[in-house]
Amino acid sequence: MDFSLLFFAGLAAIWDYIALHTLFCLIPAFFIAGAMAALIPKDLLLPYLGKKASNFVSYPIAVLAGLLLAVCSCTVLPLFAGIRKSGAGIGPAIAFLYTAPATNILAITYTSSLIGWDIALWRIFFSILFAVAIGVIIDKLFKEQEIKAANVFGKKKKDSDTIKRLLLLFVPLVAILLAGTRLGEGVAKYAAIALLVVATAYVAKKYYSKDEVDYWMSESWRFFAMIFPVLVAGVFLAGVLGAALPANLVAEYVGNNGLLAVLIPVVFGLFMYFPTLVEVPMAKTFLELGMAKGPLLAYLLADPVISLPSMLAVGKIMGTKKTAVYAGLILVFTVAAGLLYGAIAA
Repeated sequence: MDFSLLFFAGLAAIWDYIALHTLFCLIPAFFIAGAMAALIPKDLLLPYLGKKASNFVSYPIAVLAGLLLAVCSCTVLPLFAGIRKSGAGIGPAIAFLYTAPATNILAITYTSSLIGWDIALWRIFFSILFAVAIGVIIDKLFKEQEIKAANVFGKKKKDSDTIKRLLLLFVPLVAILLAGTRLGEGVAKYAAIALLVVATAYVAKKYYSKDEVDYWMSESWRFFAMIFPVLVAGVFLAGVLGAALPANLVAEYVGNNGLLAVLIPVVFGLFMYFPTLVEVPMAKTFLELGMAKGPLLAYLLADPVISLPSMLAVGKIMGTKKTAVYAGLILVFTVAAGLLYGAIAA
């Protein structure tokens, strides 16, 4: 095997990735993730996640909180433990635990850019459905006393003012992302993005202090420094695998939408841990090598949320029985989703 060819295949994958998916896809998403981490007060969400909160409130809030983050199955664990300590019920906390790595803003944006909006939309649909379903099932199976929330909040700001500021900032921010990924190349695209950038800067200057903006920038950089180098390494690995693996090997075992073909990538995701977003270039490589659509979606649904290291850590937080049920439900649901989508896409 010519290792120089494999090396250059990895470099070519990195070049394609940076040229096609960084400027208008990941960079806006990093700014959105940084704003979410820095500017959304934790006390705006946590009071709605407790046992006394209605399920029609707590689960959407938990899923929304997960959607706003960009973390892998291991990084989300301290956040999961933190919201449990702050008084969140086991069901909403598990919905957050599943959603954050499975369908956060970066994961969905990257999936749509690299693989396609069809897979991205099915991924977000099933992830939200599974997050709520698994949370509700475990909450019903394991009754628990309400956890008294720790007194972790300072002086409470007016929620309405905070929400208004957030909307004014996030509307143009998200619009930049959509314009960059959905509009075709041309003057209109760049003019729209320029206007939206100016609008975002105006809102930041008018409604946020310098310290808040600095914190936002530092959090955006933290996400970039934490995720982007690992992501580039993952893209390189995917490029190498694409050149090294015989196409007929992938097509032979996961080139159809049968039960075994869907189960294989889910089990692969269980034992092979990858940092957040690396599953996307891996999935693209598998797709190019002949993986069918059903196994592909099952892999994207399972790999970010159910790695062996994360399950061992979850067991320390919520106990062996709950963790076993959690992992089992993920296995059953992701395989079922792969079979269903495979039948639809065939």
